[in-house]
Amino acid sequence: MTTTLSLKLRGIFLPEDSPENQTNPIGDIFSKVVSAISNFFQYLTGLFNDEVPPDTRDEQIHDLFDGATPYLIGAVVLITCLCCWSCILSCISCIFVGLFNAVRSVFRCIRCCLCCGTRSARKMMKAPGRPSMRLPRDAFEGNPRGYFRSLRVYVMTLFPVLL
Repeated sequence: MTTTLSLKLRGIFLPEDSPENQTNPIGDIFSKVVSAISNFFQYLTGLFNDEVPPDTRDEQIHDLFDGATPYLIGAVVLITCLCCWSCILSCISCIFVGLFNAVRSVFRCIRCCLCCGTRSARKMMKAPGRPSMRLPRDAFEGNPRGYFRSLRVYVMTLFPVLL
């Protein structure tokens, strides 16, 4: 035995179930929500018209914005700072890093100038046993035996397998 519900579930409609007799509950709910929102905004518009009559509205709004402008500007700046906080911090850190690098470059330049002035007075020579190093000639000639001892200790720390 089939019931009308099982027929409806199968997609078979009986003559008393014509589309004119059927209701759409989702459409009804949607239309009620739209109607409620529309009524709410009409109510707010009525309240605004009661408080600020249309004939004096321009003057009152102008006075309102004159008094509120500093607060609005402050709020916009605050909101912008909060939204861009990471960007602001990265910009500040880039500025500090740039200043640090500039100061470091100045000190390196001063050190180079001071060292070049003292090096020009001293004669330099290629260090024996160390191809990429230079040392002052008078320090080597004053104690060549000490230089080669320290060179041997240096080589032994680098290559202990050679002994």
